Amino acid sequence: MLAVEYDVMPDGLVEVVALINAVDEEGSDPDGEGWLAWRRSHEDGGLGCARIPATELARMEATEDPEELRAIVESVILADRLAKEEVPA
Repeated sequence: MLAVEYDVMPDGLVEVVALINAVDEEGSDPDGEGWLAWRRSHEDGGLGCARIPATELARMEATEDPEELRAIVESVILADRLAKEEVPA
């Protein structure tokens, strides 16, 4: 499982911190749930991380275009922020 870790600045600018291969070395956690749980234990409660969906990961692996990679990561981050910032009605 690949995840993106990011920070959102007070002015709304988003900074990518890292792309994380969250599968443990022994392969016993293929979904990266251990890493995600650890990341949620941080001060921001995991707001600054998102799992990269399998379809987007496949697109990332299929391209060598840096602009396309950037667009894919941006779309994952924006979708994650939208989902996390929605206020329940």
